[in-house]
Amino acid sequence: MRFLTIIFCGLWLAALTGAQNGEPARKEESRTATRSPVDVVPLPSIKTLTASQAAGKKFFVQRCSVCHLPGLPSYSAYGPLLDATVVSDRGDRAVRDQIIHGTARMPGFQYTLSAAEIDQIVDYLKSLDLPKKD
Repeated sequence: MRFLTIIFCGLWLAALTGAQNGEPARKEESRTATRSPVDVVPLPSIKTLTASQAAGKKFFVQRCSVCHLPGLPSYSAYGPLLDATVVSDRGDRAVRDQIIHGTARMPGFQYTLSAAEIDQIVDYLKSLDLPKKD
């Protein structure tokens, strides 16, 4: 039994030493090195927004950004990136309806956001001009 404990501890220390020597870091670097700088989404400063857009930005960051913006350069967003192009392509009404009712992958916000708050989010989305991926 002691022999197995010593072997287990030795394997654990070897794995720990390998982690400190940077082996997993190299693996992580190779994963992040393939990401594009476009994956980091710059949001406009609140100073450049109207009062409605600024309120919409607050709600967007609180409720929507977790799925519609990548959290880090090494991750992609769960849902589509949203900006003025999406709103103009789909139309204001369709975007509002999707926020209200949701989809199979997105919750509806009809019970947690008022109509005015949803309008502010749509107004904020119209102010976004995100860089496009090639």
